[in-house]
Amino acid sequence: MSDENPISEKIKTFLGRKLTESKTRINKLKRRRKFIKILYFTSVILSITTSAVVASLTSFTGVPIIAITILSTFSGVLTGLSAKFNLQNKKIEINKLIENLSKLQAMIDFVISCNGHLTQDEYKQILLDFS
Repeated sequence: MSDENPISEKIKTFLGRKLTESKTRINKLKRRRKFIKILYFTSVILSITTSAVVASLTSFTGVPIIAITILSTFSGVLTGLSAKFNLQNKKIEINKLIENLSKLQAMIDFVISCNGHLTQDEYKQILLDFS
């Protein structure tokens, strides 16, 4: 059967490789998203706690000014970290990859359902969609 239409076999191989690459990339991004999410929430909680400590220390007269300055700086750095690790961009990227993966699965189903009867135009269109 592969001698009848080598285009179909080539596109199956191509789409299968793209499918595997997308699955691997999605898994890596999900792990990374989880790590960033933990880092983000930890830094937010530490920042709020530090700000509360600074606010409570300012009412005491025996606290050195340098301690308040250091704690304020620490809180600012944590706030900056939480802003830097915004999860929105990662979520959008993962959603695009999942959409691409769905397209790949649909294309693989299409190629299989054609039983090797892809035209040259269909072959070129599939390559353009995923290159």
